[in-house]
Amino acid sequence: MTVMKRLLRCCGPSFGGRRQAVQGQCQQGFSLLEALVAMSIASIALASLYRTVGQSSKGVVDVESRIEAALVARSVLASSTFAEDAERQPNGVAGVWHWHVQMQAEQIPLREEDGRPVPGAPLRAAKITVEVTRGKDGPMVMTWTAWKPYRSVP
Repeated sequence: MTVMKRLLRCCGPSFGGRRQAVQGQCQQGFSLLEALVAMSIASIALASLYRTVGQSSKGVVDVESRIEAALVARSVLASSTFAEDAERQPNGVAGVWHWHVQMQAEQIPLREEDGRPVPGAPLRAAKITVEVTRGKDGPMVMTWTAWKPYRSVP
């Protein structure tokens, strides 16, 4: 086989790389620069993918944490029908969650639908705020506020 035929066979169309004839022999593959550029692009793509997945995972954990804290706060408020019931247990623990109840007594004047005052004494009620933290001295995760009436005096 002549050198020209060998060169044509080596330098003809190829798949998966570049063929190059050097001193009558074929060399296949990518240059070092091409390989470095390809690896750089792949590493940038993988790093951004890794960061996106990490942020998504953190977001899911934060949402689950807030949901659990909200359930604890709601159950604390639901356990008391009247303000006196909430005063009996001002703090507590539910699993990893610690909660603390703050109360503020107020007199609420009653009004008709049209805005006229209702005759009689105002309603005695308490503004109850439940603060939920993860751990005893952890950061506050949830604050939930509700109004509870005091029992009427017989």
